[in-house]
Amino acid sequence: MYFQLQRLFAVDEAARPELLSQLYVSVMARITVAQKTFTTLVWLSSVASTQAAPQVTLPGYGSFVGTTVSQTLTKKPLPKPVDAWLGIDYVSQPVGEARFAPVGPPEPFEGVKNATQYGFSCHQDPRDITYEVNEACLNMNVFRPQNVSAHEKLPVLVWIHGVNSFGFLPSPVFERLGLLNLGLRDQQSLLEFVQKYISQFGGDTSRVTLGGRSAGAHSTAIHLFHNYNSTSGPSPLFSQAILQSGSVTARSFPNASYPLYQQQFSRYLSLAGCASTANSSDTTILACLRAAPVSALENASAQIWRASEYSITWPFQPTRGGFLLEKSGSQAGRDSLFYRIPTITTNVLDEAKFYSPGNISSNTQFLAYLHTLIPGLTPSDLDDLDRLYPDPALDPLNGPYAFSPNSTQYNRLSAALTDYMYVCPGQETAVRMARKGAHVFKGVWAVNNTFPAWKGVPHTADTKYTWAEPAGAGGVQYPEVGKELLHTYFSDFVALGGSPSAGRREGVPVWPRYEEGGDGVPGLQLRIEAFGNSRVEGDGVRRVQCEWWRDEGRAARLEK
Repeated sequence: MYFQLQRLFAVDEAARPELLSQLYVSVMARITVAQKTFTTLVWLSSVASTQAAPQVTLPGYGSFVGTTVSQTLTKKPLPKPVDAWLGIDYVSQPVGEARFAPVGPPEPFEGVKNATQYGFSCHQDPRDITYEVNEACLNMNVFRPQNVSAHEKLPVLVWIHGVNSFGFLPSPVFERLGLLNLGLRDQQSLLEFVQKYISQFGGDTSRVTLGGRSAGAHSTAIHLFHNYNSTSGPSPLFSQAILQSGSVTARSFPNASYPLYQQQFSRYLSLAGCASTANSSDTTILACLRAAPVSALENASAQIWRASEYSITWPFQPTRGGFLLEKSGSQAGRDSLFYRIPTITTNVLDEAKFYSPGNISSNTQFLAYLHTLIPGLTPSDLDDLDRLYPDPALDPLNGPYAFSPNSTQYNRLSAALTDYMYVCPGQETAVRMARKGAHVFKGVWAVNNTFPAWKGVPHTADTKYTWAEPAGAGGVQYPEVGKELLHTYFSDFVALGGSPSAGRREGVPVWPRYEEGGDGVPGLQLRIEAFGNSRVEGDGVRRVQCEWWRDEGRAARLEK
């Protein structure tokens, strides 16, 4: 069973228009639970079958009639039809005076509502969306195998997507009003809704996997590393986690007084038509934002986002000190404040080549770019980075970043950013959780799809493979990676008890549990390659760089 936050926030920072038509429409279908069969993740289109429409009653809320789908958005037939309930509100909607406010439970109703069409998408950069948008967008989709009874107890997958200003508007104003990280509140509300109602669809509340990619993985990790607050009780609202290119220490999550956040908030007020309230009371500022046309807020979000793209100083991030992020991720890790549950953490080989600018051509520009992105770097830190990631000009023929495309510093900058944002945070997650006995599985995706070769294996290269739909624009097939390999590992993990190799497919490498050896010997990870070359390897690559990024004092200075 697949439970999905229907366009909770904007699509995450890596999404592109060609992915958006499919990102939010997917299913996990566990055909049986009595025996080991197969699990599949696919993109779905609403093509109804001739079967009777499925109906579900949620006590204290209402009844919904769904639909049945039989093919993917790319018109690939499904092995079996899938029941779907689309656009179900899981909370009251954040509209009118509820804009920029915590939401409550959905309003109960009499009778039966149709859940046969996707709900609204949230407002976001209009370049990246073709769906109908509306502020009343906190709805979800549920997919399950056809004709399942409420007694089946199917495993459940909840998948989170990205962020934007309606859910994450960091500022001292919102901090004082208690409105930081509204998006994380919405996510927790969804998880509470799942615990309350998923059994009515045939789901098992004790087998809920929470996951996401990129910004969705950051959010998942924040929930995972929050075993220190009574908001979710003595146990988490999920039993397993998948972190795909994301971590609680990815990038930086500063507090609301962070200078860049204050600059971005000031710009947001101006673009929203609320500049005149900047020196007014917090309630006056909030009233202006609630009264502003939604088109003005959409434009403000888009303009600020676009201004950050080159420097990747992205706005609208989870904020330390707010809901579910009362402590920094690195502090929560050091204090072992995470749930000891099975977890997969993965990254792709060259994450930052997706974002890195192609015009950095000198050592001075390389260091300046990093310092702009990470103001907490000291002169000594910059000297260290110059050594850890050596200037290709010093050895243009044999250096690790020689023959760089775009510019002489492209490979070098991409390597540093990949470590800072993805590789080292993922390694930290695996190391800390494994040391406390959690079952952790670490992996690296090393397959390009249809990106230019000079981009290597950039962020999002694994997306289509995750959902077993490996075809690019125009139906061009991506490289063969074994039959639905990544999809198979994830499916087994969700459906078969927290082990990605529980299905033991013939010819597929066993994904080992991550456990560090003595004397600093790194744990083992799965490296997924094309054409049958996937293998298990030690997690020792860039270990020196990662230990530098993870240094306790440095992590605090860098807001990790």
